[in-house]
Amino acid sequence: MRRVFVSYSRTNLGAVTQLIKHGKDVGIDMWYDQALTGGQRWWDNILDKIRDCEIFIFALSPESWDSEACKSELGYVAQLGKPIIPVLISDGININLLSAPISEIQITDYRKRDMEAAFAVLKAINLAPPAPKLPEPLPAPPPVPVSYLSTLKDRIDCAGPLSAQDQITLLFELEQEVEEGHSPSETRDLLLRLKGRDELLAKIGSKIDAALKKLDGEVVPTKKRPSPDVPLPVKKRASPAGSCPQCETRIEVGASFCARCGMRVEGLPAVPDPGDDAEMERSSSRRYLCKEADLPRLISEVRGWLKSEDFNSTETNAGDQGILLEIKKRGDWRKYVGMETALNILFNQTGDTLTVEIGAGQWIDKAGAGAVGMFVFAPIALTAGYGMWEQSKMPDKIFDFIGSRLVYR
Repeated sequence: MRRVFVSYSRTNLGAVTQLIKHGKDVGIDMWYDQALTGGQRWWDNILDKIRDCEIFIFALSPESWDSEACKSELGYVAQLGKPIIPVLISDGININLLSAPISEIQITDYRKRDMEAAFAVLKAINLAPPAPKLPEPLPAPPPVPVSYLSTLKDRIDCAGPLSAQDQITLLFELEQEVEEGHSPSETRDLLLRLKGRDELLAKIGSKIDAALKKLDGEVVPTKKRPSPDVPLPVKKRASPAGSCPQCETRIEVGASFCARCGMRVEGLPAVPDPGDDAEMERSSSRRYLCKEADLPRLISEVRGWLKSEDFNSTETNAGDQGILLEIKKRGDWRKYVGMETALNILFNQTGDTLTVEIGAGQWIDKAGAGAVGMFVFAPIALTAGYGMWEQSKMPDKIFDFIGSRLVYR
């Protein structure tokens, strides 16, 4: 069994997890770092695994190409002379502008993440030449890559007092991290560190609270003044509070899209019916305590259990939304439903909190490489397949299975 090291950016965890699963399904020993804790010991372990591997896979994406850690890994394995297989996992890469050593090697396309793409990667692994012996002496190991967030941490933890301008600058940079969705758990820690400074201005503290709420997916009201050059929109009749602005259907607790028209409603206030206990029990969202490093293992266990329940599942990286599983019952049952109905399971990780959202809906559109353009993450209602899902009690069974492995939050 050939030992394979996979170098990747944390942003592309969904695609890399699928690649690892495809490799393990055919008996390939594929290793990737799941800790990503940083520090010298972490980096020494990475370099040790690179020296021990027989094949080096570079999961090629805009994020990995810009990652200092991935660049260091690639440069080190090139010095060791080990076989390198570039595997394209997302769009946004101009192949003609890549530099050596990637520009000198044929790239394997894994963007579709289906079995055909998996077999292409397997073929590249099987055709790779054997790894040579390690050179003597070994090349100097690259230093621990310094991340942008580590630099921010040093600036926040400085010994002297932070001026008002320093606080404003740091807050602005952290807000950018929140907007771009980079490393949410680390960004949260840095926001809390900044909030803990004795000299922090009250106004900065309130803005930090707003940024923390945004990380947790809570509604943060903002006031924007219209530009004088932009005509004011025609006023429409206001929708009732807690309802979809487009069709006025009541927004379910935890829903990201309207159950009726499919309009995105994430961030709008949801108003549950306090008198309808049954409706509350059917809520399509649950929260659990789960470490980020344990998420790939959990998803793998869920997919294995679904397979035993006679369901096929497809895993997709939904970008900022998280990781999506679309499951369908095996067999040609869709002709009894009359439409392409499926059950969607969305895993969204924020720090040590995992939010699992389940809804019945259709594939509406795909945009970008491996990213979800639009899915109906609706509550279990208003779909042609609702009766079948309700009869099978599948959503409850899924929540129960996940609950048997994690603690409710």
